[in-house]
Amino acid sequence: MKEKNKSLLWGALIGSVVGSVTALLFAPKSGKELRQDIAEGARTIGNKTQELAEKVGEQSASLIGKVRDTAGNVIHDIRSWRKSDEDEETSEMARISSFEDGGGKDAVCVEDSEQDELK
Repeated sequence: MKEKNKSLLWGALIGSVVGSVTALLFAPKSGKELRQDIAEGARTIGNKTQELAEKVGEQSASLIGKVRDTAGNVIHDIRSWRKSDEDEETSEMARISSFEDGGGKDAVCVEDSEQDELK
């Protein structure tokens, strides 16, 4: 949808330039009047171009803000996910180390099987 709007905007801008130049060249006016009209048309095109550049700048700033917010949220989610994984791993290691010497062999097997699951 945005690509269509962009194409439409460029088409309108180019069409207005071509139309203005064509109208000026085919109008029955003296050289001085024609030059004034061309200068006025050039100023109009310059103003329209400046307005377009301002709109693009505003939209770019808005887009940059949205990207920053989204990236910040993603980074926060990843950090909290990593922290929760580390907390789970720490609690699992605490449970394993709390076994008595007789259960140590089983604890190693549990730890190895969990690492295999993570891979």
